[in-house]
Amino acid sequence: MKSKFPSATIFIQKVSDFWSDQQLQLRECDFKEDYFLFYSHNKKSYKNKVLKRHGPIIKKVKKNVNGSELWCDVTNATIEILQIQHVGQGLRITKNSYCLEFFGYIDGWFKELRKFCIQIHIKNLFIMSNKLGSGSFADVYRVIRKSDKKEFAVKIYDKQSSKFDSECIIKELEIMRKMDHPNVISVLETFESQKSVFIVTELLISGNLDDILSKTVLSEDDAIKCIFKIIDALTYIHSQGVIHRDIKPENILFRKPNLEELVISDFGLAEYHNNEGQYKYHRCGTAGNMAPEILKDQSYDYKADCYSAGIILYQMLTQMRSPFLVEDYQETIQRNEQGQIDFSVVQSSPAVVNLVKWMLELDPDKRCSVQQARSNIIFKKFNRQTIIIKRKRFYQDPTVSCQSSRSTSIYQSPMNQPSPPLPIGPSYKYLGSQNLPLRLRSQDRKLLPSPNQRNSGANSAKLQLKQKSTNFKINPIINKTRVYSSIGSNKAI
Repeated sequence: MKSKFPSATIFIQKVSDFWSDQQLQLRECDFKEDYFLFYSHNKKSYKNKVLKRHGPIIKKVKKNVNGSELWCDVTNATIEILQIQHVGQGLRITKNSYCLEFFGYIDGWFKELRKFCIQIHIKNLFIMSNKLGSGSFADVYRVIRKSDKKEFAVKIYDKQSSKFDSECIIKELEIMRKMDHPNVISVLETFESQKSVFIVTELLISGNLDDILSKTVLSEDDAIKCIFKIIDALTYIHSQGVIHRDIKPENILFRKPNLEELVISDFGLAEYHNNEGQYKYHRCGTAGNMAPEILKDQSYDYKADCYSAGIILYQMLTQMRSPFLVEDYQETIQRNEQGQIDFSVVQSSPAVVNLVKWMLELDPDKRCSVQQARSNIIFKKFNRQTIIIKRKRFYQDPTVSCQSSRSTSIYQSPMNQPSPPLPIGPSYKYLGSQNLPLRLRSQDRKLLPSPNQRNSGANSAKLQLKQKSTNFKINPIINKTRVYSSIGSNKAI
């Protein structure tokens, strides 16, 4: 059956066949099994058959003539809900002009597969509301799902724009689909039309960290609590073999008006780590928040993100903007590349100051990783908390069996995690070093200090403290357009 998928799709399938009989590196127990109705053209009737699923992998029970199992990866295949009288609801999955149609209780399958597949006709499922932000590459809108009236954010890419980069969007989608952490944003659904690509994500409108730093004085405890969440999320991101490459206050959004509900967003510059430390877009990030080795065109790895997180910790402790930020943009880049930082303005405990210096070490070989930072003594109470809870869980309810799912539902964070694997994205080989323009902050021009205020010493810090509130509280009533103002902004370098 011919699909209604847009002819100018960017999601071109590299494999010509729908089913594959190659060896699948998954355990049989990983798959969920369900019965569905399939139409037989020979018998002109419907027949019950079994399908198995794990993530984007669908597997047949029936084997081919060689005895090998047949399976299909439906990543970026199109998915549609069907409705046939006397049969009911079904799913149609289209890949390489081949359609797989089956009917039955498909709600669970659709909810899982829509994260990996591409849908059409977004207006049939969502109502477009107000614009939340815009940039050079994408616009962000609030949308309302028709079925339950829940609100989401949708990032819209114009396929006809001269700045549209299909390869970057496909990679961003692939990386976001890997994410499954409470402090990391993930993709919920993806749509494509003739003119646009739509990425639906969670709606985060309780402000971003840049808003908080410009209005509020954080205590040392609040700063430690916030940076631990960021480091913990980065530890997970790195465990997936991904470098974010654009960690900055504007990309730290809040789900609710409190510091513990933060979310790392915007994977537009994220890349798979490779052992050579060279990437297609090598110089990228935001001036003032980048690791110096990136600006020096040297090889880099996960520690580049740790440096950017260190800049955020420095900002929270000093109530200042980036230590490299000045009015002249080229001078900002030059200062960022040199990496000279005045640590005398960090008025905190010695242990905290030592961690800031370790995270902002100019030499990447001497700089800590996020795993090492996470195990630092200042985070001892966060690392021990889950262990204490785990020890006490057997006394919470004597009626709960040790085999109950309730008894194993508490997550234990390891004190020392091993270094993450160093995979290379299979679909993205090194194509040579290319440069992109540095990202520009939309609000920097307004917030840059005057020549008399550029002193990075303690007097300048005290002057800024007088202009801010001393009681920390995220204001839930904020300019919601400001939250997404940096989404889709100019690619860093």
